[in-house]
Amino acid sequence: MAWGGKVGRMSVKVRSHFLRTSNRRLPAKENPLGVPRAVMKILQQEQLPADAINARLQQLLAAYHNGG
Repeated sequence: MAWGGKVGRMSVKVRSHFLRTSNRRLPAKENPLGVPRAVMKILQQEQLPADAINARLQQLLAAYHNGG
């Protein structure tokens, strides 16, 4: 059969070549310079009025960076 040499996993070299040359991409990492996704989800769930969003965002960012 033609499938004799196949193995279940790609080696590191084959995987890096595959990701470099194919149109498949790994999921995007969270932007370290922007607002973390977890903070944005919490802000969206609270459904605050427009004038209160900025103040609550600053509170959530401070808590996020302090580990809370």
